[in-house]
Amino acid sequence: MLQQEVKNFKIKKLSEIKHENLIEFYTKVFRERDKRLINNFQWCYRNGYNNLEPIVIEIENKIAGHAGLIPVDLKINEKINQAIWFTDFIILPEFRGKGFGEILTKEWMKLCPFQITFCNKTSLRIFKKLGWKENLDFERIIIPINHLKFIPIIKRFNLNNISKNFKNLFIKKINKQSNFREFSSLEKKISHLIYLDNKKNVNKNVYVVRDENWFEWRLIKCPYKENIHLFEYENDILVAHSIKKNNLRRLNVVYCTSNSNSEIFKLLKLWCFDNDIDYIWYIQNKKIFDKKFDIFSAKKKINFAFFLNNNSLNQTLQNGIDFQVIDSDNDF
Repeated sequence: MLQQEVKNFKIKKLSEIKHENLIEFYTKVFRERDKRLINNFQWCYRNGYNNLEPIVIEIENKIAGHAGLIPVDLKINEKINQAIWFTDFIILPEFRGKGFGEILTKEWMKLCPFQITFCNKTSLRIFKKLGWKENLDFERIIIPINHLKFIPIIKRFNLNNISKNFKNLFIKKINKQSNFREFSSLEKKISHLIYLDNKKNVNKNVYVVRDENWFEWRLIKCPYKENIHLFEYENDILVAHSIKKNNLRRLNVVYCTSNSNSEIFKLLKLWCFDNDIDYIWYIQNKKIFDKKFDIFSAKKKINFAFFLNNNSLNQTLQNGIDFQVIDSDNDF
């Protein structure tokens, strides 16, 4: 019976599926996600770049599973290689435990020889079974800004005045003479972003190629562009995405030309105080950045896995790479 079920399937590209069927599927399986993103899946998956697109598995003309991707270019030892992020991997509950997840993953792996992903433990088990390597050096960091909002009694009674007084007592305002500033026009800073990104990658063996095409897709065409903030201080730039959910305002630091102990990051915390942000969220590779840690912060390891069709390059990725929130689908 199992062999019979496994045979009755079709693998199709996203472009081969009716738009209304895709939206129905996405709304069902990704109902926690912002509708703007469900309705902008072409952007989410950078559809068509390097002639790549996600795939689905159909059973009796019904979408039973989905394997998303984001195509990027990785420069490894001075050579540019096509790579894909594995994202939004899901098999509908009624089809799980029948081998379809492994089948879909194997078909997905044929699309490109360089594959990378941040994933949960369930997906990681499948990937490792298929020969993927893992790197456990990545951490998700949360820095509370409005500490009182996380105290149950404050949340329960909404003691805003206490919170405001506490804030006024302990916040040092950003020096008005400081050259820390926010820009409203992303377009005017793209060329400078490219220059700084290239500069910080000069001595690296492996890094994401973030060129004009990449920044235009990721920032200029972003469906939530109105919530993107761009900050500059001296020779650093920081890009952040503000989100409000469950009565909390969070700031995703999606990209920074420096590390989390830099001056621009410290000034960002003050900006968050002044702009009623409740907490900052970001991802870092602990092998690359300083290990100093804010006493009030929380951190959690996240799974990073990869498959390179070249065993000699595996150690290169295990030694550390500067993937940030902006690179995968973690921000959206």
